[in-house]
Amino acid sequence: MRIDFTVGVYQTRREGEEEWTALTPLPYPVYVSGQGEVRLRERLIDRLRTVLRDAPPIHQELFQLPIGSELMRVSIDLKLANGQLHGAVPLIAEPRWTSDDRQLLVVYHPVFRQHWFLASDRNEIAAIAPTFFRHHFDDADGDDIELMTSDGKDRLVPIAFSTEPKSLLDLLPSRKKDPRAAASTPRANKVLQELGIDETRYATSGSLRLGVPRSPYRERLSYLLGGARPRSVAVIGPPGSGKTSLIRQWIADRLVEDGYPIHKNLDRVHHVWRLTGKRLIEVDSPEPFFAAALSARG
Repeated sequence: MRIDFTVGVYQTRREGEEEWTALTPLPYPVYVSGQGEVRLRERLIDRLRTVLRDAPPIHQELFQLPIGSELMRVSIDLKLANGQLHGAVPLIAEPRWTSDDRQLLVVYHPVFRQHWFLASDRNEIAAIAPTFFRHHFDDADGDDIELMTSDGKDRLVPIAFSTEPKSLLDLLPSRKKDPRAAASTPRANKVLQELGIDETRYATSGSLRLGVPRSPYRERLSYLLGGARPRSVAVIGPPGSGKTSLIRQWIADRLVEDGYPIHKNLDRVHHVWRLTGKRLIEVDSPEPFFAAALSARG
């Protein structure tokens, strides 16, 4: 059974590289670093899926980012045993229900999540934070102290995806794996990853230039590709006439139709793949349609 997850990810930049830390339970750390938002997102989601296949069902709810969680920056100026903690310190505040009518905030540093404290409201966090850091991080070394501060550009970003985590059925002693499963035919999306480029992923990252919407071609393309019975379409025109921009605009429209701006889950939308210089023999895809943009010159 596929389940939708929304995991909080703390994003910061150090020494020219992006560092993404997933706010997962401590026994299941997930961290990636590098360049490129699309690639980092794919790597992070792949690792989260791997971890969720091992996490028992009782722990899976802890992967979900509570609604109302936010990243706060608190000014701290403390003299610690191995250095000075000075500047803005990032703290994650997660609301948790303790009764039917009362909430408390669980507050922790996104990198050092093994320590945390409770606050009744956000106004208490700044007052409790100095005592919290002095008690738990007084013996921190210089490198850890450097990791505690914020440059003001760090973010808390929810990343949504769908996966098949470990279920209660998988915990049954009689549950046996079919040895032939590893030799099964690869899924269509795995084959497409080797043959082409997922334009939908790039569209969600904001790295594609959509250009100016052009009527009536935009509406006609949407009707042909997004109706009840999608048709095969060839967009033909001279170089620079806007063929690629038209396809990209349709991808953006399709994302809106699939509700991506609301749920932010790429596993719940249709994907458009770009194939260049390939000969496609057959695609057996579970998607309602398969779209490819072909460029004709002259």
